Amino acid sequence: MKATTKQVLTGATWLVVLLAMIGGTMLWQQQVYKSKPVTTITVTSTERIPMVLLLDDHLTHNQIQQLTAHIQNSSATQTLVTAKITATGTVTFKGQLLNSDNRPYIQVQLPKNLDSNRQTHLLKQLLTAARQQFKFRRFNLVSYGRGGLTATNYVEHTTTSLSPQHLVLMATPFNGASRQSNNRRQTATLAKLIAHRHTIDSKMQVLIVAGKAIKADQPLPLQSALAGQSIFKPVVKVYQQKVLRSWRTQSGLLNNHQIGNTIQTFIN
Repeated sequence: MKATTKQVLTGATWLVVLLAMIGGTMLWQQQVYKSKPVTTITVTSTERIPMVLLLDDHLTHNQIQQLTAHIQNSSATQTLVTAKITATGTVTFKGQLLNSDNRPYIQVQLPKNLDSNRQTHLLKQLLTAARQQFKFRRFNLVSYGRGGLTATNYVEHTTTSLSPQHLVLMATPFNGASRQSNNRRQTATLAKLIAHRHTIDSKMQVLIVAGKAIKADQPLPLQSALAGQSIFKPVVKVYQQKVLRSWRTQSGLLNNHQIGNTIQTFIN
């Protein structure tokens, strides 16, 4: 009887060990299976998603460099190239991207003194050529000043495939630059943009950045810059607005060191 009992206990012990090994193997396989999406995330993070800069054509070269430097503050290793299109539709590129440039900057230059519809058409043509040249599918669009009006008109008249993931509009005079009763009247430009807001891709995420002067003249009425909320807020699922305060106003938001972090935090 004692031998039989010993054999039974030994067999039971080996059975427990065997079940533990099987359970451990199954748990390991389950963890390995669950870890597969991490590979997908890693691959996605290396996708090239440029930041397209559409700036006010009245900015000087030094002002453009200053603003770009602020925006690049956390990704200075990424290349900046220029994409230019003429009134007749001829596209030229200055600079070349590296294989490691997964978040590069593309500064677009459009012809001056054209109506908004013509500029929108040229911007669509330019972005199509840039996608082919620099091999990207998605992009973010960052604008400043009157470039924000062009950007807004563009997203209202483009296709879903050519809509930006994120749209940033800085110091954009949605309701004009006049300080007289700016918060009580609606310009023809703002009214037109509001009328076409239903065509905007609702998946696009929008950030409006305005500057507020402290103890100094306000270069652009705060109400005008924030009037863009009446265009985007009722349409897009993600809408944010940020007011940056500063003491100096000679160049508006161009002198504000917070602008880079504000944009990068929103996009990333």
